[in-house]
Amino acid sequence: MNRWVALLLAVVGGAAGAWAATLLITGALFGFLWIFVFGDDPWPAWVDPVAGVVIVVFGLSLWAAMAWAIWLKVKPGG
Repeated sequence: MNRWVALLLAVVGGAAGAWAATLLITGALFGFLWIFVFGDDPWPAWVDPVAGVVIVVFGLSLWAAMAWAIWLKVKPGG
């Protein structure tokens, strides 16, 4: 397999996998917070900005990890 095709596959595949996993984990986290921590009461103001930063950092980290794992499987010559 061409090196650039393998790189493209790793980046795009990692992005797709990270996007799906981030959506599922974010939904589970907010569901847990809603059911067990904050409930129907108004949530504190700090939750939205903190959650926004955490979700973005988590998603980008997961993207890098998944892309690296795919790259190790499909890299040419290895």
